[in-house]
Amino acid sequence: MKIRVAAAEDARILALLNPHVHVIHAAHRPDVYRVDPPEEELTDYFATLLVKDVTRAFIAEIDRPVGYAVAAIVRREENPFLQAESFIVLHQLAVDPKAARGGVASQLIEAVRNAGRLEGCRRLLTDVLDFNEGAKAFYAAAGFAELKHVLEQPL
Repeated sequence: MKIRVAAAEDARILALLNPHVHVIHAAHRPDVYRVDPPEEELTDYFATLLVKDVTRAFIAEIDRPVGYAVAAIVRREENPFLQAESFIVLHQLAVDPKAARGGVASQLIEAVRNAGRLEGCRRLLTDVLDFNEGAKAFYAAAGFAELKHVLEQPL
């Protein structure tokens, strides 16, 4: 397996891999997530994201692209409540189910960790929706600990 840095010209690859994770979200929360977003819109979205200075994105390949991770560097200034800090936030992680359980996600997470370390970050953050039991189990096995709970109430 090869993990490489994603470039702007890889936007379509991310768009094609995205449904492997997006379908889970859309199935559970169609009130929030669009069902079957158009490939062209996804490609444009990723193209814009991949050229941002704070974005760190990686593609896993096993003869072909089988997964990706997109993260962002966050630099927070000190304020009356919080210390100044730099951290990296994993926003998206997707793996083709045909390549699942082969270490793809773990190696993508390690690439994100390394990118954060290179930027002087002291933490890697991500979030996972409560219904996504598989993701929760994966992140726990990868060494993540719960940090906070976000609550929701329909109005």
